Amino acid sequence: MAKQRNTTVELFRFIFSLLVIGYHVQMYFAQGAQFFANGALAVEFFFLLSGYFFASSIEKLNGQQIGFIKGSYQILKGKVKGIFPTHIIAIIAVIIIILCCNLANAGTLIVHGIPSMFLVHLADFWDNTFNWALIVPEWYLSAMLISLLFMAPIALLLRKKLRGEWIPLILIGILAVFLLICGLITNWSIFGSTNFQYDLRAWGEMAVGMYAYHFAKYLTSKEHNNKSKIALPILEILLYCIPVVLGFIPITPNLMGLCMGLTVVCVFFAISLTFGNKGVQITKIGVNKFFAYLGSISLAMYLFHPVILTLLNYVWPEIDLYIAHLIVFPATIILAAIFGLCEKGIKNLIKKKKAQMTETQKIS
Repeated sequence: MAKQRNTTVELFRFIFSLLVIGYHVQMYFAQGAQFFANGALAVEFFFLLSGYFFASSIEKLNGQQIGFIKGSYQILKGKVKGIFPTHIIAIIAVIIIILCCNLANAGTLIVHGIPSMFLVHLADFWDNTFNWALIVPEWYLSAMLISLLFMAPIALLLRKKLRGEWIPLILIGILAVFLLICGLITNWSIFGSTNFQYDLRAWGEMAVGMYAYHFAKYLTSKEHNNKSKIALPILEILLYCIPVVLGFIPITPNLMGLCMGLTVVCVFFAISLTFGNKGVQITKIGVNKFFAYLGSISLAMYLFHPVILTLLNYVWPEIDLYIAHLIVFPATIILAAIFGLCEKGIKNLIKKKKAQMTETQKIS
């Protein structure tokens, strides 16, 4: 049953990845987003989803009676292990493109991109270096990992004394106190740092996603009448679609904060309904597998589309915007799919080799 309901999230992981791709295509070739004017709002979805799974990990580790240091290590190790293989391949591809197409400036570009290679360019003392990153969208991954570095031990320590639903609320309170202290110390100038803003965005939205985990558990325990069983799945899809629609509407920058807040609210209730087993129930195995597959390639799409954009920017800088979209969208999906097949093949090969070694050891 879990797989049936969770594939709704996987489908929207794919859709929100497409939104980000469209946004970056226009930033590259139109000096500003047009049709995908607010595609960056998709990041809110990914932060909340990361927070949801973070809360799930906290509960699992607490149930296993694992210490906060070891538990924090396991959480960060799992995230890094899931991200870095794709990340490294994308970085290598961008470096090769730069060396082939812009050798004169390659040294400067690569040196500036060194922090991003280790997903640490969001630290505040490297302010605005996300613009130097070889893969600009990495700022989301960097902000998530930096936030988890501090959130994980705090959350695991608090969980030993408190119920899980209190943890995200306390983390938001800690964030508020931290903001006040930083503001007073720097005379509020630190809020002009783009990196600082992004890190705070990650912490706060992941905490909201953590609370969605506990709200989903509450919804799972509740029985609903026939009208609710019809209304809630409709509401779930509507809540997912509102941020997607907002991503296409040309909204003035003054309203971006409001749009971000609305996106956070919509995604919070949407994923709560999905994981609370109150949303759309997909019973066809083939559909579930297809949606799950789309979600599985979303990270590769997120990291590989800048590779294609970098290449296209060098070989065809004056490309028409609509042609750029027609090239980048399918090329990104195909590249992500090929990477997924290669990754699966390598994992199966390693698994087979380990099984053979185990069998050999038993015989000997």
